[in-house]
Amino acid sequence: MKNMESLLNELEFLFQALSDKTRLQIVFLLLNGEKSVQEISQELGKSQSSISHHLACLKNCGIVKTRRDGKFSYYSINGKEIRDLIMLATNHVSNYSKSILSCSIVKEEKKSVP
Repeated sequence: MKNMESLLNELEFLFQALSDKTRLQIVFLLLNGEKSVQEISQELGKSQSSISHHLACLKNCGIVKTRRDGKFSYYSINGKEIRDLIMLATNHVSNYSKSILSCSIVKEEKKSVP
């Protein structure tokens, strides 16, 4: 088993990948099935280069996977664990929305990020 420092570092990176609103929008789109960069770009109203950048992050973190079909790549959620993680987080937010949104520490940290 990994040492605690390594595990904490990897968890921090995983949750950082999921802390970006655009990446979360992509994840929620992909919960409904696989999509191409073009489809995601159209649905979110963002450039294909921006979506590709975010998908690269999600793929590197093991959150999404790709399937190649000719010249197109299709992205989907990478397994049940990720689906479960998103659903657990969604349920948690539903139960604790008011206290989550009123957390002054997170608000301050969010302000300090450029």
